Amino acid sequence: SPCRPIVRSNIPADHADAFLAAQPWVRDLGHVAFSGKIKAAKPDPAAFRHCIVALHAAPADFLFVDDRVENVRAAQATGMNGHLFTGREELAAALDTWLPAL
Repeated sequence: SPCRPIVRSNIPADHADAFLAAQPWVRDLGHVAFSGKIKAAKPDPAAFRHCIVALHAAPADFLFVDDRVENVRAAQATGMNGHLFTGREELAAALDTWLPAL
């Protein structure tokens, strides 16, 4: 299946609608999951399972990127691939490695 980026954010419900209105590019993503809307926040496993179920995908189909190690580990515990973000070049290399494996 094609790679479709998603956003999984801990933004509260009262800010989610304003964010969506101010950021029209978000509508082009495969899925957007805000904690305030789905009632689960990272690193709660339910937050990651929500995305897996919503996209009808296998956990291994995801590359979760975050700058907090506890969130990356929680995603990995659900079976997702995880990458700790420390910079653009490192992320680009991780994507170049992960995407061909799909």
